[in-house]
Amino acid sequence: MELATAPTATLFKQWRGGDGASGQAMAQRFSDWYYAITTCRLGDEIGAEPFRRACGRFQQGIFGVTTAADLTDWAHGVLMEEVRMAGGRIAGGDFANQLTGGRSPSELIVAACGALQPAELRLLAAAYDSTLPLDRVKADAERMGGYPLAVLQARLALKRALRDRAQVTFSEVPDSPNLDLAPLPLYEAGRMEKEAEETGFEKWMLTNMKLCEDIAEFGVFAQALRAGALRAEASASQNSGNAPEPRALDAPTLVGEDDGPSTATKLAIPLGLLALAGLGLYLVVGAGLLYFFVL
Repeated sequence: MELATAPTATLFKQWRGGDGASGQAMAQRFSDWYYAITTCRLGDEIGAEPFRRACGRFQQGIFGVTTAADLTDWAHGVLMEEVRMAGGRIAGGDFANQLTGGRSPSELIVAACGALQPAELRLLAAAYDSTLPLDRVKADAERMGGYPLAVLQARLALKRALRDRAQVTFSEVPDSPNLDLAPLPLYEAGRMEKEAEETGFEKWMLTNMKLCEDIAEFGVFAQALRAGALRAEASASQNSGNAPEPRALDAPTLVGEDDGPSTATKLAIPLGLLALAGLGLYLVVGAGLLYFFVL
């Protein structure tokens, strides 16, 4: 069985049986999952320390988990304790990282949004603005094909525009939206109506690592949208009926394509966490005991 696609429960059982490779794959999966959640809820800078602490607690506590059925709930609970201690979900912000080439995510969004339809631009601005009533977002989305799918389609349109107009090297830009991921922008925007929905979505993320990567790499842009990156452009579009013209972009400063940067490298995870976020925790079998250690 391919370990990268094996169910988490299978990896856990094989690790408990002494399979170090399954343990390594499981640890990487949980590390990437933790990173996606902390990036979305807290941003890279604020989320770095809660992420590190949660990974450390995972290392130490996993030996006390005896059944696969308890694993996801336990691991999610560990991370949520750290997120709450850090103050919970932030309101957004403008956080440049290596994926943006050190450029402002808000400025990149404004520069790329000319590729969006005016209705898409206004829908995104409203969807990620938690100060606006959700009923307004739903009404706008229904006129564009339905809620929440229209929001997901607008998010994908922006991601394509950022890739094509701002040279942001996303790894996850599908040709068409995955209908199963319709709640994704609602999660990023903190728009899920019940905490149980948000918790359920986060636990489901563990079954889809491409979704985790999508959330992680789009994180700084989601934070910028939540901070109002499109507010002025949406207002101007409402008044004129047209989306604004794209602005000129500075050349990005990114690692060259030939160097093949990983997502972890492009997202500029702090060096002290690269072993956790980029490669995961490693599990090995020795002397009849299983040990975690960070590379």
